[in-house]
Amino acid sequence: MSIEVSHADLKVKFKNGFTLSPELSAVEALNAVLKAVKNGEANEVNIAVEYHEEDVEDIQDLEEEE
Repeated sequence: MSIEVSHADLKVKFKNGFTLSPELSAVEALNAVLKAVKNGEANEVNIAVEYHEEDVEDIQDLEEEE
């Protein structure tokens, strides 16, 4: 079952800061951040995902069945 995501936030707190070149594209910047997280430079990572309402109800129904 696939769920359509309408919004997602990724918050990363780095141990010693993190510097990006302003010349990077959005994709390059995201790849740099994800690489830094993978390399253990992040102190804390929080992810929040927002689903469409009808999908949330479907998920809750499935969880109740289990």
